[in-house]
Amino acid sequence: MSEPPIFRAQDLVKIYPRSSGQVRAVAGVNLEINAGERLGIVGESGSGKSTLVRMLCGLSRPTSGEIRFAGQKITGLKEKQLGNLRSRVQIVFQDPLSSLDPRMRAGKIITEPLRSPWVRGREGVPTDIPARLEEVLAEVGLSSEDADKYPHQFSGGQRQRIALARALSARPDVLIADEAVSALDVSVRAQVLNLIMQVAQRDNLTLLFVSHDLAVVRHLCQRVVVMRKGKIVETGPVAQVFSDPQQDYTRELIAASPQLP
Repeated sequence: MSEPPIFRAQDLVKIYPRSSGQVRAVAGVNLEINAGERLGIVGESGSGKSTLVRMLCGLSRPTSGEIRFAGQKITGLKEKQLGNLRSRVQIVFQDPLSSLDPRMRAGKIITEPLRSPWVRGREGVPTDIPARLEEVLAEVGLSSEDADKYPHQFSGGQRQRIALARALSARPDVLIADEAVSALDVSVRAQVLNLIMQVAQRDNLTLLFVSHDLAVVRHLCQRVVVMRKGKIVETGPVAQVFSDPQQDYTRELIAASPQLP
């Protein structure tokens, strides 16, 4: 029997109340993501990309619908029951300053996931925390001396490397990058993207890459999901969708991306 998808979303809906009425951020999404797959999620601002991945990793609860992670239903679980999901799925956000505790040194930030009881009990997770810190610092291009610095002492690109190091420290099964390189300059962006690609290929990570930059998605991902107004309007292999889009909206996104050949 084949393994279930790492993620399966069925009829997923997320509604936010507003003073002027309700906003349907995600409107009936059905999606399967296989283990080891590199999936790009694209669409204009407000299309529901970030809301979708926040629900998949348990940071936001759907209004209705169902999410399964590795075959287990996670919708409806209490926070303390999400330990398995939390230990196996890590997310890197666009702005590392908003996700890095300014009062903690980089070394403690990076190794924080390793102190979770759910992570410590998982097979393959390093038990020697100082050794793992040295290893992951080198992996993301930082030095051992950087472990004693605070977030404000780093550049934007270095802070994003810290966020990535923290996400990778516990050897997750899934890495979610939500516009993780969009705030970086071109040269630093290329370095971080290459690092993400290397780690994803080496560790057979499932990668969910949220971006408005179609050229980056084409470089990094195998399959792409195109979202508009909370719905998936097109999906398929990256090369196929970008070379022969079936929807007008997808064609408009491609036309608006000057870097996309």
